Amino acid sequence: MSRATPTLRQRKIFALTRILAGLVAACYLGYVIIANLAAGLPFDRTLLFTALVSVAGFAYAAWYLRDLSAVAREEREQRGANDQR
Repeated sequence: MSRATPTLRQRKIFALTRILAGLVAACYLGYVIIANLAAGLPFDRTLLFTALVSVAGFAYAAWYLRDLSAVAREEREQRGANDQR
């Protein structure tokens, strides 16, 4: 039994969703860090962990941005192959 492969459009939507989710999470956590520091809380282990998770959110978005770039490259190749016919 073979598995269906997603279309380029489906892969693009999936990557865009992941990019937006990673950016929103990372920006929110960055806001939490800044708000806590502005309120005078010390930069302790909890805020350090929050900062690390925020960096992980940006890395997550960057990883899927790379995937989106690969999808765009495949679309250009397909479009070029169709133009040559």
